[in-house]
Amino acid sequence: MNESMSSQKHLIEELPLRELADKHFAAMRELRRTIHKNPELSFGENKTMALVADEMRRLGYAVKEGIGKTGLTADFVGASQTSSETPKVGIRADMDALPITEENAHDYCSTNTGVMHACGHDAHTACALGAAMILADLNDAGLLPDYGKQIRFLFQPAEESTNADGKSGASLMMEDGALEGIEALVGLHVFPNLPLGMIGLKEGALLAACDTFEIKILGKGGHGAYPEDGIDAIVLAAQAVQAIQTIVSRRKSALSPCVLTLGGMRSTTYAPNIIAEAVEITGTARYFEPNLHELICRELERSLEIVRALGGDFQLHYKNENPPLINDALMTDAVRQTASVLVGKENIVEPTLQLGSEDFSFYCQRTKACFAVLGAQIEGDTRNLHTPRFDIAEDCLKTGAALLAGSALHFLNKDKK
Repeated sequence: MNESMSSQKHLIEELPLRELADKHFAAMRELRRTIHKNPELSFGENKTMALVADEMRRLGYAVKEGIGKTGLTADFVGASQTSSETPKVGIRADMDALPITEENAHDYCSTNTGVMHACGHDAHTACALGAAMILADLNDAGLLPDYGKQIRFLFQPAEESTNADGKSGASLMMEDGALEGIEALVGLHVFPNLPLGMIGLKEGALLAACDTFEIKILGKGGHGAYPEDGIDAIVLAAQAVQAIQTIVSRRKSALSPCVLTLGGMRSTTYAPNIIAEAVEITGTARYFEPNLHELICRELERSLEIVRALGGDFQLHYKNENPPLINDALMTDAVRQTASVLVGKENIVEPTLQLGSEDFSFYCQRTKACFAVLGAQIEGDTRNLHTPRFDIAEDCLKTGAALLAGSALHFLNKDKK
């Protein structure tokens, strides 16, 4: 281990990160439960933003609200006034919920009918707030190195959705300057199927790109008794679906993971005696190699040509929502070194490639970023993301807060002797 790496590890070992996380656990848990009880959908996180802003100001941070519409950033007061304290490392948390009705039976369950924190964003926000508490305590105790003020918190809206222009919260946060001056970024995601106390880290590709598409198959309507007078859009769509299913198996390398799913189909009419004039199909493509974006779009168009050959027509709207999430080697090493101190090397695992997606991937394209996986499994009752019964073992908040704070400091300390 070189001298720089040794000094980094010494710093994290000397700082009372775990003790401070324990100290603030009750506050983190209460914040998580308050946010969980009052979930808000993408671009509607107004009350959540206000709660987080108030808490960060109470801790002594300079807050800018309305970043990315309903997000915010928070720096140490005075951090933007001197070049030596300009924020260089970011800690990111997402705040939005999902349109799911909760089926749990706790006093902190959602009170917003049809809306639920089913992806753990309430926990991510609580972890980031906990990290802010830890850093503030270190500062008050004179234990925070001068460069420790070079940290910015990004509380992001709309990870789960996009606006009318197809932009999610990460893109809008960047457009509003959230990454200005930031050299590295760390974020995390609770995993309800990873045991409590474990951390997942993987350098390179971790999460898939997410493309979505809308197809409209156009035929000619008519009476069901006289099919010769129409062009049946349902029959055309059936042929198109069969052709589309060959894209993954026959039009790309078997060595490149990819999933192409048709998630829904509907006709403009639904009656036994009417030939449908149009059919709409929606779907998604997930992959890890960026160049597959162009191939899949091109092959969809090629597959849909069968519709024209049979006398119909089609419209295709293809959108690249998220690129693949690719973790930077340097920032991943900083998180790994911190995690080794906090939970031990034996409790760090390398996740397999995940075909889920996350708009943290946009940050990865702009800075040295690492997205970690935080074990949050309820012992004996594993839950799943994006389901009505999703929940976590709340002790994970302590590990998450310490990991975020420590990783940011660890990266900043990389060149210190």
